Amino acid sequence: MIQQYLGRFDDDTVKKQINNDIEGFPAMFYVVETNKEDILRLWVSHGGDISAVHEPSKVPLLAFAIMHGEDIQADTTIMTATLLSLGASPELIPSAFYSPYLQDLPEHGPSNDNIKDLTDEQKSWCKDVARGKLARTCSLSQRYYLERAAKTKRPSRRQHQVAQRMNAEPLLGIANFLIGQTTAAKALLDTLLAHITEPGKKPLVLVFAGPSGHGKTELAKRLGHLLSLELEVVDCTIFNREMEMFGPRHPYVGADRGTPLNNFLSKHHEERCIVFLDEFEKTSPDIHKALLLPFDSGDYQDRRNLDKVNCSKTIWIMATNAHDPIIQDFSTANSHVLFSEEDESETKRLLKQLSHKIRDDFRSHHGAPITGRISEILPFLTFSVGEQSVIVHKALLELGRKVRQPVNLSEGPGEKLLGNVRLRIRRDASVCRALAESEYHSDLGARSLLAAAEKIKRLLVEEYLKVDEEITERGGMSDFFLDVNGGEVTVNMVPPKSR
Repeated sequence: MIQQYLGRFDDDTVKKQINNDIEGFPAMFYVVETNKEDILRLWVSHGGDISAVHEPSKVPLLAFAIMHGEDIQADTTIMTATLLSLGASPELIPSAFYSPYLQDLPEHGPSNDNIKDLTDEQKSWCKDVARGKLARTCSLSQRYYLERAAKTKRPSRRQHQVAQRMNAEPLLGIANFLIGQTTAAKALLDTLLAHITEPGKKPLVLVFAGPSGHGKTELAKRLGHLLSLELEVVDCTIFNREMEMFGPRHPYVGADRGTPLNNFLSKHHEERCIVFLDEFEKTSPDIHKALLLPFDSGDYQDRRNLDKVNCSKTIWIMATNAHDPIIQDFSTANSHVLFSEEDESETKRLLKQLSHKIRDDFRSHHGAPITGRISEILPFLTFSVGEQSVIVHKALLELGRKVRQPVNLSEGPGEKLLGNVRLRIRRDASVCRALAESEYHSDLGARSLLAAAEKIKRLLVEEYLKVDEEITERGGMSDFFLDVNGGEVTVNMVPPKSR
């Protein structure tokens, strides 16, 4: 609807008026107020200014996006991450609020002594009421993204130019949406930009190598989302023969139907798309042989009608955890460099070494022909304690969103007995760190950390059911606080009179 409305005007008119003030606020503030990523991206694509400032208070758009969460009683992390990915400067927020990110913020915010950059005119807004509100609303996840953006080198003008010409500009901010895997995201960005700058007949063939639950699928999905590309996920554990993956040819039974992968490739003839081959280490030599031609020249034959399919624009991703021992040993031995993000050149050198080791191991598992067609190998490292804590925080935010929904006593699939609950975290860094340290396992990654959210859910339900009154649909909101006491995370209901 918004796209259609803007389309009624010529580009010059839109650009001249899209940043106008409405009742004293720049239009971008109303866009951010929606808390919808797609509307924000649409507005910016038409010239919306991410550096907009509310002149009377001097509050920048990025700070408003964070603090507005308190007004709408909703998580605004996705808006914060999107603004940062679009180029909003984290330096508009005093660094004492987010560096280091794994710290509990004082109730009224950092003191003047700790805010060394408060004299900066761009940060003059951060005092008194605004400082306290920012301290209450700047969550662990948002602090993580702010610090990460502050440490990340901005894309060059040529990178912007190439991405814009190829309609791939959102790709430049891909690192702003992931937890951990900074090096993998940067390597993916560099590889993709190089590929689209000088495209050829050969498709891009990548290996995502790393332990289960460490972001391989998430990065592929985020890539598809940012570039608006369709993604086909193939579970390689269920195929033993190439006929099962791609489909039989005539005169065999089923040739007319094809398979999901065969039909996906045919549908995207000469189009950009992504094929994610999950658990590739489970595939057979029969399947490897069938992939050689598509990987090499982009040529494929539709099994249903034998038509030629050009999949040279397909991005092939082979995800594997077969090389976990190599990656985990390497991560442990070089953790002081890999997780500090202080020496980028040394990190690149080490990761290049790791990629070579993985390539050798891949060749020993799958043979030279398919290994020789790989464009790049991207190692996925284990999570640091801070990254583990942010993943826990993300899971708790999702739990909070679910239990906030209203109670529904109607029998059937819509029944919801646990509801109308505001789940708050008093000291989010301490709480999430305690849960991460008790639950994280490097073999399971984020999956092990989801158990932390389940643990909190059980504690919450226990406290919820202790209330000596019936559950009703007309009951008001109840506040439950997460805190840590003596290393143990607790869930307590706030009595109505003390709210």
